[in-house]
Amino acid sequence: MEERIPKVLIIDDDPGVLFLHKIIVREGNLSSSPKTFNDAKTALDFIFQLDADTSRILIFLDINMPKMNGWEFLELLIAKIQHADIKVVMVTSSLSKIEREKSKEYEVIIDFWEKPMEELQVSLLKEKLGEWLKE
Repeated sequence: MEERIPKVLIIDDDPGVLFLHKIIVREGNLSSSPKTFNDAKTALDFIFQLDADTSRILIFLDINMPKMNGWEFLELLIAKIQHADIKVVMVTSSLSKIEREKSKEYEVIIDFWEKPMEELQVSLLKEKLGEWLKE
């Protein structure tokens, strides 16, 4: 069932971070073709088109972005998605304990990482998600 393989999205306003994280996701065999977005609104529009019972989406999301930050993105995502199975990893330069605690309020957030993501984190995430990545 090809459509059940999760889509991997990386959302960050920094082109260098997008480039690096895309390489890490590929080299970690999490996805051979992760989609990158430098704008949260564009990413939302893309995700809304995928909202189906068979869709699974893994999102690596930055918090501090212009126009729409990661929290605003999550609020709209949660309010509008009806069918897709979505998991979010916050990947941020913010060291704020408040933001780390806030992330625990969202059921879709499965982890909170400091930038830049590392290959070991991706490897551990693959173990954590196990069959969800393969079904």
